[in-house]
Amino acid sequence: MDAPKKIQTRVEVALDYITGQIASGSLKAGDKLPNEKDLADQLGISRTPIREAMKSLSIAGLIDIRHGHGSYVRESQSAPALPLSMFQLYLQDSTPEMLMELRDVFDRNCNELAALRRTDEDLARMRECIDRLKALTAEPDGSLDEMLKADLDFHRAVYEATGNKLIVVIADFVLTMVAPWVRKSLDVSGRRRAVDLHEQMYKAILDRQVGADNRSSVDANMKHFLSSIEGAKEAS
Repeated sequence: MDAPKKIQTRVEVALDYITGQIASGSLKAGDKLPNEKDLADQLGISRTPIREAMKSLSIAGLIDIRHGHGSYVRESQSAPALPLSMFQLYLQDSTPEMLMELRDVFDRNCNELAALRRTDEDLARMRECIDRLKALTAEPDGSLDEMLKADLDFHRAVYEATGNKLIVVIADFVLTMVAPWVRKSLDVSGRRRAVDLHEQMYKAILDRQVGADNRSSVDANMKHFLSSIEGAKEAS
């Protein structure tokens, strides 16, 4: 029982260090990250949590992993391009609950706008993400990182459906910040529940629901996330 807790803690150490280097400007867009061995030696941990942290940061859109060449801070992407002071604030002063509340503000309104403006192409992208997530949850050894990617891709499809590029950039930044906790939520509280919650949000958008009918699906997602985070804290 103790080993998984230690691995998770070390992954978080690696995540905090790498994101801290980006936030402080020590690592800038386009810079190559130290290799896994150097990072492991520097942090006093094994290469496995370093590798897991890199995967999470890649899925969240902060770094590019170029096989055979190393890992690089992403260039011309929404999260790194936004003021790093916002990133620093997240790292130093926020909690998962604060981040999820911020995301909730965006998702409530994005879901309603998406319901009003979505196209058939938008719906097809959302449907593909849910189907991908559903297929992964049915696999006994389904990749948690791929599940996270399907989850985040769904929400990005919703943001795109608003038709507002500014919303897409800012909402995606918030989603990127909360991504490590979304991953924990998928891991702690079961993956099939995540599929059901995404189906609810999809149906609200498909049926062009607004107001309470639309927001109830976002509220259900928020409650599920917060309860998952509490479970993760109790397990650590």
